[in-house]
Amino acid sequence: MNRFNLIFLLVLIASALQSAPSKESSTIDLIQKAWDEVSSYQAEFKQVIKSKTLGTHEESEGRFFVVKPGKLRWEPSVSGTTQILNGNEFWQIRQSKRRKQTQVDHYSDISSLIDLRSLTFLSDKINIKKSYKYRILKNDSTSVFLALSPLAGKGDTILAEILKPSYLLGALKLESPESETRIEFKNIQTNVSLKDSLFTYQPNPQDIVHHHQR
Repeated sequence: MNRFNLIFLLVLIASALQSAPSKESSTIDLIQKAWDEVSSYQAEFKQVIKSKTLGTHEESEGRFFVVKPGKLRWEPSVSGTTQILNGNEFWQIRQSKRRKQTQVDHYSDISSLIDLRSLTFLSDKINIKKSYKYRILKNDSTSVFLALSPLAGKGDTILAEILKPSYLLGALKLESPESETRIEFKNIQTNVSLKDSLFTYQPNPQDIVHHHQR
């Protein structure tokens, strides 16, 4: 092989390597495709919150409902706070059996809140490659473990477990200097018909409502 043919062959190989998608990029494409095909879903959850500052451990279970983009209802099964996200509007509903009261916090604009990362992530139309720096931490026959850091602005890394072969979300882990939250999902049903009433809340006259402005 003369020098010209060797150089030509090396150029072809380099071009092919550049144009061929990496295995990591192809895996992200599969996850993205599965996410894009889901317009609504519902699932059961188990949430564990650990406080690093107080040393406390809090667990809750329940179910949640999503219509993308921007509609989510988070509903504990026993006690706790029901959370409703509808676009920029956000409700927190806490029922006190002892006092027989319902305390309601209403936010007309969620941009003033900093602790809604998990809810907005679950209810958004995410474009992984355009919105996040991503790293695949583990990829085996049953799941993909993915680290996602925002490309723009500030934000902590989200750790996501993606289940195979569906490539749907199986768990989320969010960590801050103060706390660590892990949410596991099961019995996921996709593209289900969900009523609009799930994503609104009309306070009763006896409710104690706190309205928060931006």
